[in-house]
This record gives sequence, structure tokens and C-alpha cells, in this order.
Amino acid sequence: MNDRLTFADEEFDGQFMRTLQAAAVGAADLGEAFTTARAIGNRYRPERWHRHWLDRAESLRDIAERAHVAGHLVSAQQAYLRASEYYRQAYFFLRSDLDDQRLRDAYQAHAHTFAQAMELLGHTGSPVVAEAVTIPYAADNGVRVGVHAWMFRPGPETEGRRRPTIVMPCGYDSTAESGWGFAQGALARGYTVLSVEGPGQGASLVVDRLYFRPDYEVVLSQIVDWLVEVPDVDTARIAVVGRSFAGYLAPRGVAGEPRVAALVCDPAQPDMGAKIPVGWRGRVAAPLMTALTRISRERAEFFGSRMACHGLTAIADYFAELRKFTLTDRIHEIACPTMIVESFGDPVGGHGRMLFDALTAPGSVYVDPDPATGISGHCGGLGQMAWDATVYDWLDETLAAGVRPAATTRDAHR
Repeated sequence: MNDRLTFADEEFDGQFMRTLQAAAVGAADLGEAFTTARAIGNRYRPERWHRHWLDRAESLRDIAERAHVAGHLVSAQQAYLRASEYYRQAYFFLRSDLDDQRLRDAYQAHAHTFAQAMELLGHTGSPVVAEAVTIPYAADNGVRVGVHAWMFRPGPETEGRRRPTIVMPCGYDSTAESGWGFAQGALARGYTVLSVEGPGQGASLVVDRLYFRPDYEVVLSQIVDWLVEVPDVDTARIAVVGRSFAGYLAPRGVAGEPRVAALVCDPAQPDMGAKIPVGWRGRVAAPLMTALTRISRERAEFFGSRMACHGLTAIADYFAELRKFTLTDRIHEIACPTMIVESFGDPVGGHGRMLFDALTAPGSVYVDPDPATGISGHCGGLGQMAWDATVYDWLDETLAAGVRPAATTRDAHR
């Protein structure tokens, strides 16, 4: 059975699903999205993908700017927000070359139009307050930079109240801005959400050329150091929600971090190198994939975009690097209740049960949602409201039952 939404090409179709998810929270329009998809066509042609999403984004940006000048601030806000999503799509299949000016320009436009949308949010009747923040980060070489994040807060009726707060690290290819969609279910339930980039993600990658590091605990501890000083954060109720590649980053960061009260992983990825073959298959895997990238543009971009996040150019080096991304020897250090979500058909899932079985923290749960609920595919696919209910109901109960003494800044990483 063909389970594609629109595109015959699997990569195109998977990314198109993300825009449909964005449409559910006003960050895309179904008519605009499907019209753009039809113009792109079914074949894997990244130039057409870039051109048509860029044209759509530029058109929406023009609409937003005209509406802004004319004082139609709701229309302007909505158009800026949709433009931001379309700019993200425009550069998605250009990520293998960080020097590609098309990538850099579309990324900057994605971030800028999102910021413009957030500036106008108060004119729309939305109860959400959005703030761009920069979190100090010290790399191993002593260089101090800032990591980019957006902090989303529930509306003014809770102003000044100390609220439970969710740290949402980005995934392999997402940005702090694109965390807007995943944040909505938490915001509706009264959580503050910190959608945060780190090395290998968003501005840290495209602008600062910081690459992924396997020891994400170094990054998360500095994020939490900053977070516990924010006045309206309830430091006894800090949770971390890791989706997609953050299903590795989140549990690795939380291991040994006593200031986190709950953890959610969807899907859990405790050992990124586990799917790389071993033995004789392992010896031929890199040469075989390298040869495949020479005849398949799709495979070349698939591996190239991932290698770029690690600062690598050879598949053999990339496979060797992935084997460093493991937390199998640190699972016992995860001390907080943990929810593992393993959605049916998630292409990067399959290891959640292994992580769950190794957990020792009381209150942990393993959830494999029935696809009949609509939760299926990567990070639950299009079933996001059902996902929100499953995850946040558990998180509400967990934080209510296990509130700890307020945390303080931890200096162990310094």
C-alpha cells in the first residue's frame, strides 16, 4: 500500500508532512502548501523544491510587509509566520554545503520573518508571549559564544507566576523557530517552553560553524544554568522533551543532571551507531554508501546534510563519529521519571525499548501509541494533538506528584 501523502519521493513527502504539521498551528496554509507541492512535482528535483518554496515564501513576505504598512497587523503576523516555514523548506535540501549562499539567505529569512511574526503576536489575540534569547555557551576550546533560543510563555494572565518549564532541544535539522509548532500543546497547558539550538543546529551551525558533540550534557548543563536564573521559571519543575535527534541529545544531557524533574523521548535514540553494520558488512558499508552518493543525488544530499552538521565530508568518518553518540553506559544516571514514545512506523525508532528496560528511575513509562489514534510515523506524524494529550497528561501528573526542592546552578562542567 502506498502511504505517501503527496510526493512519490519519500524524502520530499516526509518533509512535506512537516509543513502540514505547521498548518495545524497557523504556520502554514493547506492551500498554499498543496499548490506549491503540485508545482514541484513528484521527482526528486531539489532545485525545483528550492525555487517553488522560495517563491512561495517571498510572495508571503511581500504580502506581510504590505499588510504591516497598511496596519493590517493580524494579516501581517500570519503571513510572516507562514513565510518563515516556507523559507525553511526552501533551504532544506541545500544543507550539505554550508557555504551555499542560497542556504544562508533562506535560513536568515526564515529566522527574520519568524521574529517579525513574534513581534506582532500581541495584535492577534494570542495568549502567548515570545522572546528571542541568547544563552551563554563555553566550548571546549575556551571560546564563549551564545546559543540561540526562543522562550515561549503562556499569556499575561499568568505573568509573574513561576511556571513549569520545558526545554526542547532542536533535532538534526530543525531550528529554534520551528519549535513553535511543537510548543503549542505545552503552552496551552500552562508550560513555558524554551526551544533551543545547540552545536550542530540552526544559527550555531549555519552562522557560527559549531558542530554536534556527543557529550550533550556539557551543553544542557549550561542551558539549565541559565534557565534557573530566569525569575518566572519554577526550578523544581523543569522537564526536557527530546524529539527526533533530540531523542539522543535529551537523555544524554539529562543523565547526571539533577535539576531536571522529568524527561520525554520520541523516539529514544540511545545509540546512534547501533544501526551501522558490524563485521564484514560494516567494512563495506562506507565504501558502498560512498559509491551510492556518486550516482544518486538524493543519497548524496541525505548523507551530505548530516555530515555537514558534524563538520565532516567522508562517510567513513561520519559512521565512526556516530558510534561516539551513545549513552548506553550512562542510562543509569537518568534519575528522573522518563516517558519513552515509540510511534508505529517511525523510521528512526526501534531502540526505545532498550533504553526503557535499562532505566532505573521510578515512574518511567513506555508508550507505543495505537496508530488508530492518528499517532504514527516520525515523532507521531500528523497526530500531534493526540500526541500532546498522551505526553502532557503524563507530564502534568508526574510533575505534580514529584515536585522537588528548587534547584540551583550546577558548576560541575566548569
